[in-house]
Amino acid sequence: MSRIILALFILITLLLTGCSAKQVGEQFYVVINNPPKSVVIDNPYIIGIKPNQDAYLTFYLNDEIVYQEKEIKGGTENLIHISFKKSRDNCLKIEIKSKKDEKLEYKYENILFLPKIHIVVDKNYQGEEGIEVNGRRYFKSLKNAIYHVMLNQSIYANQRVYIFIKSGYYYEKVNIGFPNISLIGEDVNTTKIYYDLAAGTPLPGGGTVGTSNSASVTINSSATGFTAENITFENSFDELNTNITSKQAVAVLTQSDKVVFKNCKFIGNQDTLYVRGGIHYFVDCYIEGDVDFIFGDGTAVFENCTIFSVDRPGITPKGYVTAASTKIGNLGFLFINCKLLTSVTEPNLVYLGRPWHPSSDPYSVNSNVVFRNCYLDSHIHPDGWTAMSSKDPNTGETIWFYPDTERFFEYQNYGPGAVINDKRRQLEGDNISFYSKENFLKDWDVENFILKLYEN
Repeated sequence: MSRIILALFILITLLLTGCSAKQVGEQFYVVINNPPKSVVIDNPYIIGIKPNQDAYLTFYLNDEIVYQEKEIKGGTENLIHISFKKSRDNCLKIEIKSKKDEKLEYKYENILFLPKIHIVVDKNYQGEEGIEVNGRRYFKSLKNAIYHVMLNQSIYANQRVYIFIKSGYYYEKVNIGFPNISLIGEDVNTTKIYYDLAAGTPLPGGGTVGTSNSASVTINSSATGFTAENITFENSFDELNTNITSKQAVAVLTQSDKVVFKNCKFIGNQDTLYVRGGIHYFVDCYIEGDVDFIFGDGTAVFENCTIFSVDRPGITPKGYVTAASTKIGNLGFLFINCKLLTSVTEPNLVYLGRPWHPSSDPYSVNSNVVFRNCYLDSHIHPDGWTAMSSKDPNTGETIWFYPDTERFFEYQNYGPGAVINDKRRQLEGDNISFYSKENFLKDWDVENFILKLYEN
């Protein structure tokens, strides 16, 4: 009986004071609607802030105070308009304080703002493909978007074409042949372009696909100035469960010039990334494979990248990171401040690389690979490099090419795999400055190019 009387007393008190039972001692909280993702394409960008009580809002954009102690209503959504002034490295900080000085803080960092987008690729788009909405054309597939650009070259000529790819897994084989195309994914972990051909995949009319044609994405020599950011490229061919013997399966074949990949992932096994032709720059990327998974005759700088060797169960050695086929007199692959990691549990079973001399013209090659200031895990073989065979184009006889006749070097590497011995030549003298980022890029100011890539 006493509990009933106490409950009635509390109820009468609440009614007399005009309070609800929910409000008494209610914890302060805030709902943030439409928080910014890693990439933003709308300006102004609108965020909804809904506190459960009247509160004060302080809002920072890149350390600049946009609102200070702005009073906002509780129980309703307060719309905040954000106008970005730069494309890269944007930071938002939201501080919301209750009338009782309870404070909640929300922070969003490294936001990429894209002030100009020509095309949006969205696999969930329900409208008619190619229709223009608010100045942007919409497509369900990247392949169709690229086809549209090629059909309308007069419209897109003499400018950079920005294509934003919304999160999704896009199963398609893409061929890019138009200059100055920039692909930007919504998130590198949720935006994937993939296909599943291998060199030995049979063709309907006979023959096989071949290594180059196995590429999920091909950037042709005509696609000068191509860039990609926040995208995963994958060849999902399953090399462990197949009767195909030629298992080379390329995720990306790039054979253009002045190409940039930033914060991208390349996933595959054998021959994941095929670099040909001109100059390429890979920064903050992740590249995965087992055999020769970074290969080709192109010039490339890999900076701050993770190079990940996957295991090959029951096979020894476990793999080779590179297979450069650099032409005599050219520069090949330079790795700076990269991390060579692995899923291989046994030590000393992966080589840094071997010299690939294609049998069509083996004597025109002098492979060049340099690892500088890189972390090498214990999977790297103490010898560092190993030999690779080819065939004489005239006699068909097997010929071998060895590391000591190639341009394989290291400099100031560290970690359990960074062994120094007679088989692992270190840069000395003039070679320290010759095998530099500046020389590989031929004085191309790639940092400034990236910084201004999306500016109006």
